[in-house]
Formats: sequence, structure tokens, C-alpha cells
Amino acid sequence: MTPITLRVLCEGQTERNFVTQILMPHLRAFHVFARPELLQPGQGGVIGWERLRDSIKAEVGRSRKHMYVTTIIDLYAIGKYPGVEALAGESAYERTARIEAEMARGLPNPRFLPYIQMHEFEALVLVDVSHLPAQFPDGEANEAPRVLRASVGDTPPELVNDGANSAPSKRIISAVPLYRYLKPIAGPAVTRAIGLPRLREACPHFNEWVTRLEHIGDRAEDT
Repeated sequence: MTPITLRVLCEGQTERNFVTQILMPHLRAFHVFARPELLQPGQGGVIGWERLRDSIKAEVGRSRKHMYVTTIIDLYAIGKYPGVEALAGESAYERTARIEAEMARGLPNPRFLPYIQMHEFEALVLVDVSHLPAQFPDGEANEAPRVLRASVGDTPPELVNDGANSAPSKRIISAVPLYRYLKPIAGPAVTRAIGLPRLREACPHFNEWVTRLEHIGDRAEDT
């Protein structure tokens, strides 16, 4: 199998740490060697679609068949990306897939694999909030599992997004105010404790992305 170099453009430090700690070790078994980078070096945060497209276009245009690029961009507050406007009767899964498809259409290169996180990275943390207290040993998060379970109920983690005050990260910060400042450390640590198999089982769109990355080598062999 051809070894693959995968550039992962991350919205923030939390996502970059997640790739480094959880995704990179997993993908090595598939001969995919991920290299996480911030979308905006030094600060993170979403950049506009036009700027992102031009940056990726320049790289993939010079790349070889074993060099790929993917993204981790939150659906929440995504900004003016292609296909971002919600359509009547459309599910969040359908909308996310449509944005990704429009991104791929806007940059038609088979080595560009766009991924939009539903709705934020913290959806992965909500898969099992019982691991939050361990990241705050002074007791700040002791009540967080009970509060968050009551807040989220039976809603699947990827579908938790009710607005500016109740998106996944907002709910966690409401329950654990220190999470706002420690999320680059606490967020990846919680997902590592949960484990990739459970994250994939609870988050089907995330699972589709990981599965796609696992099989990049198969695609490279065919090109």
C-alpha cells in the first residue's frame, strides 16, 4: 500500500490536538500519515472559503498522488461557505453533506477531502460526559455530567445545536466555565478517554470521514 501524506487543516488548537493524539496514531495503521495544521497559523479560527480554496488549490495542484488535504471546520458559525444556506425540510446531515459536496465541486481535485464537523468539535465530547470531571480535579466539573445529560437528553451528539447559547461548546462551558480556557487540553483528553470506536459509533458523519481517510491508500493505488 502506498504511504499517504495527509495535511489536516484544523479550525483551532483543540482540533489540532485531537488529530495529534487520537487520529494520527489510528491512521498510521492504514499507512496514512497525518500532519495537522491550523487554518490560521498562530491563532486558529475559520478563514473564508475563497482564501481556503486558493491556499489548497495551490498545494494540491503541485502535489503527487500520495499527498492529500482534508479539513476540520465546525458547521456552527461556519460563515459564507458554498451551500451553507439551509434548505426547507433538509436535515443537518443532508446540509453538511451538501456543503462538503459544494466545497469539493469548488475545488475539483480528488486529493481534496473536505470535512465539516457537526456542529462543533465538542459534539465528540458529548458522546460520554462522564469523563469530564477527571479533567478538572478541583471539582469544577463534578456536576457537569448530570447537567449536560439533562440538557442534551436523547439528542444524538452530532445534532446538538440550538443556537449561539446552546451549541455543544456553549453547553459544556455553561456546566464547566473553565472549559472555555482549557478546551484545547480537556477536549482531546475526554475524547481519548472515550475512545475512537465509541466516537465513531455515536457520530455517523464523523465515522464516514474517518472511514474515508482509512481508505485513502486504496484510492491512491487506483490513480
